[in-house]
Formats: sequence, C-alpha cells, structure tokens
Amino acid sequence: MPAIVTTEQVMSLRSQTGAGIMDCKAALKEADGDMAKAVEILRKKGIAGLAKRAGRTMKEGVVEVKNSGNKYAMVEINCETDFVAKNPDVKNFAVELAGLMLSDASYSNPAENEKAKEKLQNLAMKTGENMIIRRGIVFESSSNSEIGFYIHTDSKKTAMVEISFSKDVANREVIRQLAKDIAMQCVAMGAKWLNKEDVPAEVIEKEKEIYKSTPQAQGKNEIALAKMLEGRIKKFYEENCLNEQPFIRDQKIKISDLVQAKGKELSTDLSIKRFVSYMVGLE
Repeated sequence: MPAIVTTEQVMSLRSQTGAGIMDCKAALKEADGDMAKAVEILRKKGIAGLAKRAGRTMKEGVVEVKNSGNKYAMVEINCETDFVAKNPDVKNFAVELAGLMLSDASYSNPAENEKAKEKLQNLAMKTGENMIIRRGIVFESSSNSEIGFYIHTDSKKTAMVEISFSKDVANREVIRQLAKDIAMQCVAMGAKWLNKEDVPAEVIEKEKEIYKSTPQAQGKNEIALAKMLEGRIKKFYEENCLNEQPFIRDQKIKISDLVQAKGKELSTDLSIKRFVSYMVGLE
C-alpha cells in the first residue's frame, strides 16, 4: 500500500530543494514517503532539466572575497542570467564557499572540489539555471608581505594584491591600504600581467603583426615602421602590465613608481609580489 504523503512532508521537501509543490508531491509518492530518496529523485530530475540547457552560456554571476587572519579567499560563481546572479542564495553560496576555502585546504581549488560542485548543483536545481564554480584562489601573506583586496559594488569585479617588503614597518595598515588601492587599479584597468617581462613573446609578436596590417603602418619605411612598432608595444605594456600602468588617481605616476615612492616613505623596499583579478564574463 502506497505511503500517505502529508502536507508537512511536501513543504519540508520543498524547503530543502526549492522545487515546486507538485514536483515534491510526485517525488514523495514515487519514493514511497522516503524523504532522502525523494531528494535524490528531484536532484536527478533537476540535473536532467539543467542538462537541456547545457548550450546556454554562463556569462553572469558573482564574485566574493573573504578574509581570516593572514588568509584571503576569492571565488567566482557563474550563472546564465543577471536575475539569478542577484538571488541572495547565490551570494550566500559564494560567501559560504569562500569560508570553506579558508578553513579546509581541500576547498583551495573549489572548481575541482566534488563537495563544492555538489552544493552548487543543488543550488542550480533550485534556480533552474546552469551554474559553475568558475575559479577560486587562496592568498596567504607571509612575515614580510601584506594583502589587500577590492570588490566592486556590483559583486562582479574583484582583485587581490600581495605586496612584499624588505624591512618591517611599524604600521602595516599603510601597506594593506596601498595593496587595496592597487587592487582597485586592477579592477578599473584590467591588467593581465605584472611586468613587461611576464608577457609571452608570441603575444608581442602577434601585436606587431596586427599593427603592421593597420592603415597607418602601410607604406612606411623600415626605420619609421620600427619606431612606430616600438611606440605601439610601449602602449601595449602600459595598458596590460600592472607595474607599467598609470595610477588611476594620478596619471602622472605609474604603479611601479608609486610602490617605490611609498617604500621610501616607509624606509623599506616595497614590490608587488602577485595579483589576481576576477571579472564576471571576462577571461
């Protein structure tokens, strides 16, 4: 004899899964009242439903940064629509995941963590959209470094910057603030590399090849073209290498000079050790 499905069971299942009332009732009937089995049935149906949307791109989402002591976790969650990205459950999941990245080393690369992916799949079933953990990273400062981060108000752009110093300073907050200012620079200007030397040679060659094909390069003699290419590559470095970029708050000074000047002010040698930026929908 089939088990009697109560309203309380249906509402409990709906609370757990976010599925519709009729779907919950049908799952409970199929599971003969077994709540765990009903959840599994809905998950399978949810996964099947999401699979039909596999062709949909996931260019929306949220980023999150969380800090505990000298550790900082940054994560990006992608979904299909801005409507779902603004769902509080998505933000809460990102916050929870960033916390797990700080407390459990197995979550340090959340995009590859099976438990994290399972948690997200439950959320995807609830929202009815494809979702992925696109990427995540943990920074940990050392005895001679400080970390600063910036997350934009739209929760779609964020960056972390680690600055190292040669001699300790009395007020490390000054270095953290500098790192935060440079993280804001990363979000605003979209640097891809730290130094000129970090840019792959093939990227520079491709830039030169592209420039040679432009109208302004046509008909130029070898000397003139070489000078034009030199100027173009210099501009490329200024646009794409963090240390070469003009500071957003003072265009007359570039980032490497800003860091050097702050080091002199603090009587220590400062340098940007590393940075990472996440922009939803961009590489």
